[in-house]
Amino acid sequence: MKEVSIVAATFYGNRGAEAMLSTTIGSLRECYGTDLTFNVFSYYPTRDRDLVKDPRINIYSSTPTYLVSVLIPCALVLRILKFCGTKGLNRFSPRSVQALERSNVLVCLAGVSFVEGRTKFLPFNIATILPAMLLNVPVVKFAQAMGPFKSFLNRLAAKLFLSRCRQVFARGEKTYFHVRQLFGNQGNCQRADDVAFLFKSDYCLTSGAEDFEQQLTALERLRQNGKKVVGVCPSSVIAKSAQGEGWSYEERMGELIACLVDSGFIVALYPHATRGEDLDKLHNNDLPLVKSVLEGLKPDVRKSVISFSGSLNAGQIQQIINACEVHVVSRFHAMVASLASGVPVIVIGWSHKYLEVMERFSQQDMVLDYRKEGVNPVVSRVKQLINEREQRSDIIKDVLPHVKNLASQQIWYVVDLLKRKNEYRIN
Repeated sequence: MKEVSIVAATFYGNRGAEAMLSTTIGSLRECYGTDLTFNVFSYYPTRDRDLVKDPRINIYSSTPTYLVSVLIPCALVLRILKFCGTKGLNRFSPRSVQALERSNVLVCLAGVSFVEGRTKFLPFNIATILPAMLLNVPVVKFAQAMGPFKSFLNRLAAKLFLSRCRQVFARGEKTYFHVRQLFGNQGNCQRADDVAFLFKSDYCLTSGAEDFEQQLTALERLRQNGKKVVGVCPSSVIAKSAQGEGWSYEERMGELIACLVDSGFIVALYPHATRGEDLDKLHNNDLPLVKSVLEGLKPDVRKSVISFSGSLNAGQIQQIINACEVHVVSRFHAMVASLASGVPVIVIGWSHKYLEVMERFSQQDMVLDYRKEGVNPVVSRVKQLINEREQRSDIIKDVLPHVKNLASQQIWYVVDLLKRKNEYRIN
């Protein structure tokens, strides 16, 4: 039986990561067959084990502590022992290390890596793929944003580690340009679109929030009664950045919602990163932000807001997206989910990763910088998007087959790798 290891994505927390992870597993099962074992190296191993009970999905830890104290040193020791001609001692290593060593490929699902200005994340970007490299397991980086590679540290790290990947899929033309600029015509990089564009609700491996259907039914009923519903998906990442810059993202979101309601819209307020009811956990968790924004609204405004909370999964997020006319989002994979459903979307973001995807659909005029834009330009764009909804939806749907085709090339690349024998394992 073939084994696929996956790192840098979780079932718990970020719904975009869940969508990528579930889609990778589901698509590989469809394209290769069900005779596969998956080893998921998770940042939240305990939570993920509670969520996923599939017998052919093993959950191991990839927390920074575990990477540094177990995976990397054990992989290094095994590498040295193998170099010295000593074999058979791997049976004494932890099960996680044995699983990784048995794997035919490691798929890295990091949304962003080796990105300029995120130097503090470089060690983690390296640590997630280094154990596999030490064990001679081919590393395939699925579509993600990378670069530019201007600083010495980022450039050096990218040159050392991206060059040693079996294949690197660049998400968007800008990332592809950055990588090609770094490596020239080296053959291990190609363009691809985010694997989450292939997401199907059937791929979901987790159960969702229990009270979800009641809220969704209320939303759908309002739309059936002729109300225009605007989805609003805030981001705790941007809220934290704004706080560091001395202004309140929560207040701005509240002001935006009030203006949308004043313009006659119903607002669906939803998170795209959820950690159950752990409202004290702010990392990878939009629930405290959604709660804060909702509580800051005046009662007459709140009457026109349907708010979603709890442990929503990627499939439930998709249902919310399909129940709205248009969306205003600050989460990357909320944007991807909207585009994948043919629903026009405005992005209030912070990186080239948003723009390069929206450009694929000729929607770049709907990408705004959260640092520069106030509320009025966003409301104006929402009204424009509502008026142009059918036209823009058609444009998005026309491009989708090509985008999905590019996204599926990552899956087929891994399938091809799995069908080969061990000639790609260099000892």
